[in-house]
Amino acid sequence: MANSGKADNQLNLALDVPEDVRAKTLDLNIGFIPEVKIWELIVKYSGDLSRVASDLGATVVPLQNEYAIITLRQDLIPQLTAYQEIEFIEKPKRLFYSVNQGRSVSCINPLQTSQYNLFGNGVIVAVIDSGIDYAHPDFRNPDGTTRIIELWDQTIEGKPPEGYAIGTLYTREQINEALNAPTQPERLAIVPSVDLSGHGTHVKCLNPKKIKE
Repeated sequence: MANSGKADNQLNLALDVPEDVRAKTLDLNIGFIPEVKIWELIVKYSGDLSRVASDLGATVVPLQNEYAIITLRQDLIPQLTAYQEIEFIEKPKRLFYSVNQGRSVSCINPLQTSQYNLFGNGVIVAVIDSGIDYAHPDFRNPDGTTRIIELWDQTIEGKPPEGYAIGTLYTREQINEALNAPTQPERLAIVPSVDLSGHGTHVKCLNPKKIKE
């Protein structure tokens, strides 16, 4: 694709290199679904994206502050840049895990001194990470039920949250049903979400409410 002022440099590079070369890189292929030649892109826009979605046959998931996720065919990206509603386009980035000194760099330690005494009571925490081991004791109440309100696994096709097009949303009730299953295979048959790397589980175990308990 000819370099576009609306597309970030990494997206332009990803579209300019051969697909087999791109697949061997660390992050240029992130956001691309090679089987169907489709990209999942992040856009900054103004106005209404319904015309863009209709014209290009794209899937649009609005976010906040006039950002959205657009999923469309690779060959239609040059056309996407031509719409005046589109201000900027970028590809997803690969996230790298880092857990060392997590409490200090997150400024948790000073908040739990006697001056502030903030331990997270009444706070709902959202964690966007590799997943969560929902059967872990840290995420269960004394009666064995889950402390998790909802679990959105974006790697499992099924019923996504309202307004979104990917993943499956598991409710507290479904998680409790899974926790009551007598064996792990039966539990995973109900809620098959797993944290393969363990990073998301580790991060959630560090939340201030749990530290106090």
